[in-house]
Amino acid sequence: MECNNYILPLNRDFIKGFLPHRDPMLFIDNVISLEENQIVVESFVDPKANYFKGHFPDMPVMPGVLIIESVAQAGALLVSLTRGLTEGKFIAFSSVEKVKFRHSVLPGEKITIHVEIEKIRLPFYKFKGVAKVQNKVCSTLVFSAAEMSNK
Repeated sequence: MECNNYILPLNRDFIKGFLPHRDPMLFIDNVISLEENQIVVESFVDPKANYFKGHFPDMPVMPGVLIIESVAQAGALLVSLTRGLTEGKFIAFSSVEKVKFRHSVLPGEKITIHVEIEKIRLPFYKFKGVAKVQNKVCSTLVFSAAEMSNK
């Protein structure tokens, strides 16, 4: 599939050109769908991730804040891919609201994340996001981010 001159799916190496995040904090592995105001990405949950050692070690689950971060990264990637950012700019989280956790994310699972832009009032963007594992909703949230300068 082609969108904005990108041939989908887009892999992790390609994504690194559009997000400043790097391991262990880059959570987006593939872009599988891209439209002007929405994106669908995949995030593979590394069963060897360090946080599983201490986050409920007898029953490891992915921390909710990392699910939120994964959804936020998808939003930042959506803006970068469809609207572009000028040199020295990046998208940073500014608020999160209406978060609900409905299902645990376990080591080795694949999260499918859908994010859409609800409103733009530059430099701010408001998004709605849904994270799913095997078609079960894990988390829903509304969040905002702002275009920032790294200088």
